[in-house]
Amino acid sequence: MAVFVVADPANQQELSHPPVATSLILSRLRAETRKEHEAVEQVLDLMSDSLTRQSYAHQLGQFYGFYAPLEKEMQSHGKSLADRACKSPLSDAISSALAARLNKTAHLQQDLHHLGVPAHVLPLCRDLPLLRTQAEVLGCLYVLEGATLGGRLITQHVRAALGITPATGGSFFQGYGDDTGRMWQGMRQLLVSGSPDIETENNIVTNAIATFACLRSWCEKFPETNKNGTTLHA
Repeated sequence: MAVFVVADPANQQELSHPPVATSLILSRLRAETRKEHEAVEQVLDLMSDSLTRQSYAHQLGQFYGFYAPLEKEMQSHGKSLADRACKSPLSDAISSALAARLNKTAHLQQDLHHLGVPAHVLPLCRDLPLLRTQAEVLGCLYVLEGATLGGRLITQHVRAALGITPATGGSFFQGYGDDTGRMWQGMRQLLVSGSPDIETENNIVTNAIATFACLRSWCEKFPETNKNGTTLHA
């Protein structure tokens, strides 16, 4: 069975960090994104026993093509929140969360470089989830941050199967290292404080589902080579 980097994130607990109190938004995210989450798992196969450097590099390229434009859009949203004349504690919290978390593109560039793949030749996804509101940003960020949890399992597998470590092409899946649990608990708390009513909850959940769907669609159509014929894996 393929294992995507998001492993039921709303249900993950770090024993070394106090859990966030049970909240409807966390339960809804876990339940209502499950179908698209499982659909993504069918597309990706990072835990396969037959994983090779070529297939690993190809999947890093898939992630880069999705994360690079998406993080750019989210950075713009975070900047607009920081520059708003009428800020709120929630907008400040979201802006701070984005500033601390939108570093995955740099890790993917580094990993691809180690594997001999120049990131600038890779195609970029244009069908991205909407990021018009704070709720939509939170729904998208839920998926991206949940990916750091399962990524630690992939780090172990890639090291064992390919000899690739976070320093030699596996930094993306390393997440925040020893801070991963703390960062995830912070994300859970932000989701709880950022969903004060049912309409906001609905918008968060809808965009989390859309983010999974956009990633799945992108990975399904990601080419083996770019338009100039350059191989997209090492």
